[in-house]
Amino acid sequence: MKKTVAAVLAGAALAGFALAAGAEAQKNEVSLYGSWEDINEPTDLSQTHINVRYGRFVSPQLLGTAGVLYSRFKGPTIDASSAGFTIGAKYYINATRAQAIVPFLDASLGAAQTDDGRESSTDFTWELGGGVAYFLTESTSLDAALRLFHTSTDVETKGTRFFFGITTRF
Repeated sequence: MKKTVAAVLAGAALAGFALAAGAEAQKNEVSLYGSWEDINEPTDLSQTHINVRYGRFVSPQLLGTAGVLYSRFKGPTIDASSAGFTIGAKYYINATRAQAIVPFLDASLGAAQTDDGRESSTDFTWELGGGVAYFLTESTSLDAALRLFHTSTDVETKGTRFFFGITTRF
């Protein structure tokens, strides 16, 4: 696990140097995605997922990204949570502009602290997906994305998430 954390930190440092080198005329991007479910029948269950990503344009369509994610599943016999940090990239297929629907691809990897109520660990995690951004203005879009995810816990947490969120650029 120490090797995974070291690899993530080294990748973050390299991405930071690359982003700083091309930062003069580039833009920033901040995205907020999330979901929440509250199920009352037949038992009380709740599930929350929040993902915040910062991106720095390294070209007109490519961003380096850093993200923070949090998820929690709470039921009568389990209270499991995961919090993590990821680095990655996002690529807009077409140029971004107001009143346009622009498809994108994104990928990230990182480390997540998982806790299932009995034990906790820090584990390697990755996400791979894509979606579309509807640009309300040149700087703000509503985004819908589908992401495959995998966290290497003892039980290999994996699945598919559908996100709806908002992104702003400055």
